[in-house]
This record gives sequence, structure tokens and C-alpha cells, in this order.
Amino acid sequence: MAEDCRRILEIEVPQDVVKKRVEGIVAQLQRRVRLPGFRPGKAPVSLVRQRFRDDIRSELLRELIPEYVEAQAREHKWDAVGNPAVSDVEYAEDSPLKFKATLEVLPEIELKDYGDLEIEVEETAVSEEEVEKTLAHLQEEGATYVNLESRPLQDGDYASIAVKELLVGGESPVGKTHEALCEIGGPQTIKEFTENLRGATLGEERSYDVSYPSDFNDPRIAGKTVSYHVKVLGLKKKQLPELNDDFARELGNFDSLDSVRQRIREDMEKAKRRESDQNAKSQLREKLARLHDFPVPEVMVERQIERRLDAVRRQIESKGMNPRSLQVDWGKVRAAQREAAVEDVKSGLILEKIAQENNMEVEEADLQKEIQEIVAATNQAPEVVEAHLTKDGGLDRIKSRLRIDKSLEFVLLNVRRTKKSRITGEKED
Repeated sequence: MAEDCRRILEIEVPQDVVKKRVEGIVAQLQRRVRLPGFRPGKAPVSLVRQRFRDDIRSELLRELIPEYVEAQAREHKWDAVGNPAVSDVEYAEDSPLKFKATLEVLPEIELKDYGDLEIEVEETAVSEEEVEKTLAHLQEEGATYVNLESRPLQDGDYASIAVKELLVGGESPVGKTHEALCEIGGPQTIKEFTENLRGATLGEERSYDVSYPSDFNDPRIAGKTVSYHVKVLGLKKKQLPELNDDFARELGNFDSLDSVRQRIREDMEKAKRRESDQNAKSQLREKLARLHDFPVPEVMVERQIERRLDAVRRQIESKGMNPRSLQVDWGKVRAAQREAAVEDVKSGLILEKIAQENNMEVEEADLQKEIQEIVAATNQAPEVVEAHLTKDGGLDRIKSRLRIDKSLEFVLLNVRRTKKSRITGEKED
């Protein structure tokens, strides 16, 4: 824990308070429990105390510890986060309840002059070259492949192949035997495939190994050697559609190729503006964190690390893989997320402080918009979603996020901006 955010309380609950609370717990148990030989509610108090000693103690601690910790935190004007760690509990009948509580609290934040901060904003203009490159990509997606007569494969050909993969040194296949289309000599083709399939003919089978680097983008085979057995099923040639108005109409609701180009430009400009805005916000959060010097509660950092790890796991799952089946050192992954998690928490606290000082509140319309998005995603009634969010604290988390976003937009309007060229990376006046 960050020492400056940790507080240790040594609490003593007076004997008369403990006695009265125990009597109340015992009375509830007496009315509720059934003991052999006694009608409901008629068991002697002494027997209830004896039989349910541990339950009474647990209920007493469950009631009194949070109550007195919260009261002490209010008295010291601390904003506690997370649950306190309780130790050194001393409890006996007809005695005060004593215990030690260790908790973390929000730090005091003195805002610095963030108006002098400077962020670099990338230009969002779209060049003709970028439009044509995207158009060429659409043309590639519309490509067809025609069969050629059998002859030895050469660069530029597309081979339809059946692929069987086996990890070297083991009997486990990487995946099921599958068919693929391989461009001989293509820029995206692994060189071992080109080298071993060049010159092969229809029906021919070839075997070879490929050793993958440790940073390969498929974690199943990163740092491993895979043995491939490949059979050539067909020889094909790629044909690109002609770029004309007919091609535009094939793409959708377009009447000309120029209208396609215009849509490409508009979509790219929107995407660049979103990216530029996100980059600006990321820069700003980083610089706000560096501008201010204060500790952050460890419990908040741990929560943020878990959110980041969840994002990593979802990314792996989106690729059709099970994170638990991969040989990943999650300890290292967790450690690598720590610095960014601290920055996230720190900048969030600063932005909350800015929102507080500028009396920023979340508009009900913005909150309802968020709720409606959850309604649409879960297909549940709005009142059900809102009740669930209220019960588990989700509503407060949404409000906090919206308030931070509002604060971030406010700060963006009060800092200096310098344009940066996407091409040269240099600042522009």
C-alpha cells in the first residue's frame, strides 16, 4: 500500500454498546431458531447464547466493525476507498470490543495550473493518396480467383493448399487440417511457404518446418517450431475488378466511383478526428498526472490493473483463443500494466477534483443515453437495468466516468494546442 494513503485505526467499542447489540442479536436468534424440546421463540436465552456463540460473535463483528470504522473516517474527514483490513480483534462477553482497522483514503489534491500544458494535435486532412489506397483495398476485397492449368507454381501465383500443422517435439496439432490460399512470393506470405512451395505442381505434397519468433502475433506458436505438411489442391490467378461506376454500384448505394471516393474521404476524416481527439485526451491525462505529485490508493490501482487485464483477455478471446490455455506469464503482464494503471487512477482523481471545483454535474440525458445503450446490448427492460446498476454501484461508476469525460473536455479547452503533421511528425504553426 502507498503509505501516505493508508490509515490505521485502533478502535474500542464501549462495553455497554457491545452488550446491548449482543442482546439484540440473541433476541432475533431466539425468535428464529428451532431447538429440540422447545417451541419456536421459547428456547432459554442462556441456551441460545451457548449454542450459537460463534454466530453471535460473527454477527456482532459484521455489524459493529463497519459502523465504527465509518464513524471514525467521518470524524477525520477521510474519504475511504475499498474495504478495511481488520486485525487484532479482542472480544469477550461483558468486555469492550477492540480491533485494529487498516484502510486507504483518497489523497488531498492541490490543483496545479494546468492552463500552461501543451498537447500536440495531429492534422486530420485526408490526402488523395490515402483515398486511392483505400479504394485499392476495396478493389482487392472484390478480387476473384480463377483456376489455371497445372504447371509448377511461380511467384505471383495463388496456391490452394491443404495444411496440417504439428508442434515439433510433441504430438499435439496446432489446429485442424484446413484449406488456405497462399500467394507465392507475396509480402504477407511466410518465406518458408514460398521457398518450399515454389515449383510444386497440382497434387504434390511437401513437408517443412517453420520457427516463429517469440513476439509472433499468434501466441499459440510464438517462440515455437511448427512442422507443416502441405498438399497443393489448385493453382489460381487473382483478377481484380475494374475501377469504374459499375464497381461503385456493386459496393452499395453509390451511383459513381467519385461518390465512393467522397464517402471514403468523409469516413477517413471522421476516423482521424476521433483518433486525434483520443490521442489529445491521452496526452492530457498523462501530463496532468505528471504535473501533480501525490500518492494514490493501492486498492484503486489494483482495480485498474484488473480492468486492463480483462481487456487483454477479451482481446485474446476475440481471436478465438482461450487465455487460460496459453502459456502466458500473467505475473509479468500484470507488472507491465502497473505504471499505466497508476497514471489512470491519478489522472482520474485530478479530473474529479477539477469537476468538483467547477461544479460539473452529469446531465440526466447523458446518463439515460448510457442506460439505453446497456438496454439495447442486454435486451432487458430499462427499469430492470437501472435497478441492477443502482444495486451494484454501476450507476455511480457511470456517473463518475461521464463526469471525468466532461472534466477532460473542459480542460482540453483550456490548454495550448500545437498541430503536428502526420507525414513529417513535425510541429506546425
